[in-house]
Formats: sequence, C-alpha cells, structure tokens
Amino acid sequence: MSTPSESGRLLTYVDALCEGQAMEMRRDDEVFVFGLDVDDHKAIQGSTRGLLDEFGPERVFTTPLSEDAMTGVAIGAAMAGMRPVHVHIRMDFLMLCMNQLVNMAAKSHYMYGGQVSVPMVVRCMIGKSWG
Repeated sequence: MSTPSESGRLLTYVDALCEGQAMEMRRDDEVFVFGLDVDDHKAIQGSTRGLLDEFGPERVFTTPLSEDAMTGVAIGAAMAGMRPVHVHIRMDFLMLCMNQLVNMAAKSHYMYGGQVSVPMVVRCMIGKSWG
C-alpha cells in the first residue's frame, strides 16, 4: 500500500518489488517471472501479487523444486534474449545453484568474446512465511 508523504509515495519493500517487476514486464515483453510458487495465491509474501492476473501463465509460472536446473533455465533464456526474473524462495538453498551463477552466468559474456549477454535477475529471500 502506498501512503502519501512530503517526499512522494511511501511503499513497503514488498510493494515496491512487485511494482518494479510489473513495470518492467509492461515495458518489455521478454521479461518473465518464474520460480517455486510465484503463481501461488500467497504470491511469495505479496511480491508477485497481481502479476499472474495481468501477464498470464506464460510470463508468471511456478517451477519444479530444482534450484540448479531452474537457474540453468534462466541462464539459457537470458542468453537467448529473454529477461528472466528467477525467484528462489529460500536463500539457504541458493548455494545449490552457485556453480551456475558463478561459472556460467557471470563468465559467459567473457567466455564467448563479448558476443553473449546474460540479462537476468536472481531474487531470493531469507525465511519463508515468517519473515
């Protein structure tokens, strides 16, 4: 919820996150959000609320519980010109995909002589349902 203030709007972090994703999805049809339960009715603590309704299941969808494999999907999609926002629901499992992030996503631009870019966002949170 936004509350007016002297300097403009006041947003909670989760509302700002959701609004930012929606703005980018409206601006660029190649942006999509995926991850475990991003399309759930609880909307990942509200951070994806309304995105499924506005953009449909082709651009907002859940994934299997496989951090490493789904991170590989995000990297491949980014290399193919799409702009994935990959949501990991538990930061403590992010280590399972660090090889993909450090050795594939971060190095691909250089490994392929600047011919490849990997425009992706990986988002994770600390806690689940409680914080």
